[in-house]
Amino acid sequence: MFCYNCGTATPTTDETEFLEAAVAEADTEAKVIEEKQAETKDPWSVSAPIESRPIATPKKRREKRRHSKPQAIEIVPRSGPQWQFVIATAVLFIIGFVVVLLALYFK
Repeated sequence: MFCYNCGTATPTTDETEFLEAAVAEADTEAKVIEEKQAETKDPWSVSAPIESRPIATPKKRREKRRHSKPQAIEIVPRSGPQWQFVIATAVLFIIGFVVVLLALYFK
């Protein structure tokens, strides 16, 4: 038996049983990991109820934003023109010019 799309041999029953067992094992491992993560919650990751949070005024928000330092961005110019772009532009210009000349000639 071969795949209709790519032509590779389809797996035999032994291989499919092995693959199904591997997938089932991976699923059970993932469930165990999820259960462990659910059990061990970081106390700092749990958010406080909305009623107990301090209300941030617009002034405090602006002050908080001012303290962040701007990051320096380095702009590196490319060295010289990109020759592929120059050649493609020239070819397209010539083709356009020829089309305009033919249009004027044949009206």
